[in-house]
Amino acid sequence: MSEQPGQLPPDDQAEAPEAPRREASARFEVAATAGAEAAMRQAMDPANQSLGEALRLSYRVLQGAIVVLVAVFLLSGFQQVQEGQTGVKAVFGRIQGEPGAEAVSPGLQPFWPYPVGEIIRIPQKDAVQLNREFWPRFKDGVGTLEQATAAALADDPIRPGEDGSLVTADGDLVHVRISAEFTVEDVVRTLGEFPPEALREVVRRALQRGMVQTAAEFTLQELLESREAPEATLRAKAQAQLDAMKSGIRLGAVTLPEKIAPLAIRNAFSRVQESRENAKLSLERAQQDANATLVGMAGPEWQQVLDLVQRYEIELTRGDLAAADAVMSELGARFEGSASVGQTAAIIARAQAYRAGVRATLGKQLGRVAGLAPSFRENPGQLVRKLWLDALRDVMSSKTAEVVAAPNSGGPVRIGIESSPEVMQARRQSEVERRRAESMSGGSPDAFQLGSRQIMIDAPGRRLDRSAEKGFGRE
Repeated sequence: MSEQPGQLPPDDQAEAPEAPRREASARFEVAATAGAEAAMRQAMDPANQSLGEALRLSYRVLQGAIVVLVAVFLLSGFQQVQEGQTGVKAVFGRIQGEPGAEAVSPGLQPFWPYPVGEIIRIPQKDAVQLNREFWPRFKDGVGTLEQATAAALADDPIRPGEDGSLVTADGDLVHVRISAEFTVEDVVRTLGEFPPEALREVVRRALQRGMVQTAAEFTLQELLESREAPEATLRAKAQAQLDAMKSGIRLGAVTLPEKIAPLAIRNAFSRVQESRENAKLSLERAQQDANATLVGMAGPEWQQVLDLVQRYEIELTRGDLAAADAVMSELGARFEGSASVGQTAAIIARAQAYRAGVRATLGKQLGRVAGLAPSFRENPGQLVRKLWLDALRDVMSSKTAEVVAAPNSGGPVRIGIESSPEVMQARRQSEVERRRAESMSGGSPDAFQLGSRQIMIDAPGRRLDRSAEKGFGRE
């Protein structure tokens, strides 16, 4: 047979001769007998039994492992909800529970294990801070706000994307930091709209948008000086954004812990603020001094006295003299009553004492005039001459008067007059006594003397000045 391509040559045609074999030293013969098969089966029974026992043991171990795994799988559905957390139970992503009662309470919660079921947990209360969104970036090597302010230059630009800022209602710029607390009120709505890890970012975005709108409603001065109004406005606007997104989140305390003007003008603005504070303090001190003066003048109820004075001025301006008289009478009754206190009471007391003195003096003069009236009517010339002589006698009898006699006729007379020491001493003594009397009376005897244009008979006039130097009677 000829060789076919791809076939090996037969053994007898091999090119190399077969190596010689060693002669066999043993020979095995199998002699089949009638009981050989039974003997072989009997010899194999212990091995089969061992193998069967091993298989049964492995099966039992496998069963136990499966039971343990099933138990662990079922127990993995028990999850702990910590205090301050809330959440919902979901089966294949669908929230379970009665409407309005889907939220789980803190504690150990049994449920289907994952991936069949899952308890989605989120913090019920949380807080966020916006420290970079509207805050300037400090220069390299600057760590504090004071250092950044000192290093700022007027021509330093605000770099969008690096420096955060807000535009105010008056076109100025302001930098703020925001701190806010929030509570998950409707966990079903919250988890239905957002994943748990996105809640803080949702609140941050709402606060950012609300702060931009808030800054546009306040001037720079209002934002920096007012505390409650900007914060309340920011909270309301951010909450409106969260409600529009159906977030189920309720904002708590929203504060602006830091608010500053741009760094380049912060120093100048601080000086302006300091000047305003100083002006406010000065105004407060002036008001305190004014109140102290008014209380010292009219007592604790000075406002009622001031109201009466203003009413009196108004009635005079209108020209209603009857109403002005009524107000003046009421004012006089208040000043002269027992309720009058302070310096006003002292002034009124001195005025009353002076009036009593004037009445006593005028009463004496009136009695004298009444006694001289009949004589004057009978012989006026004689009475006038008598009064003249009496006045001359009174003057000449004074210790301070000196009499100088001159001839009735003759040529020119030159008289050199020098007061006697006794008369000069009498004049000095009289002046000392006069001053002592003035000091004891508390002022000049005519301190309350009114001008003729200011004297009103049986009617009130505009005589409310202490010194009676301003204002005149009604004309």
